[in-house]
Amino acid sequence: MGLWQVRRRLVDHLGQTHLAFTGEARIGADSFTETGELHSSRGVMESKRLYLLAMDDTGADVRFAGGSDFIRLGLAPDQRVVHHCGDDLYEGRFLFRSLDCFIEFWRVAGPRKRYASLTRYERIPATP
Repeated sequence: MGLWQVRRRLVDHLGQTHLAFTGEARIGADSFTETGELHSSRGVMESKRLYLLAMDDTGADVRFAGGSDFIRLGLAPDQRVVHHCGDDLYEGRFLFRSLDCFIEFWRVAGPRKRYASLTRYERIPATP
């Protein structure tokens, strides 16, 4: 829960380009919202994504904004997840380093996309 600084690097193997995202994520009891800027060789554009969360004692179901299933995260500090989206395969890994830092890695392969991304989330301390 709380506000997080987000830094992401993405390598698009099909487009042969590198992208960088910087921004913030807000994790609440029932949602995850990320906003920031995506930097590429073509310039900078605003970026936003939203996931819905359904938490219980064993972890969280992560759903897309429309309510369809994405992934399930448990309580382990090192987790691997898989998501099939049409012909695309998303393979992810989550490393929860501490209560204030976690890493998200994705490798995506399909007929129209092939990329890898690495994201670091660091909690932004609440101001009094």
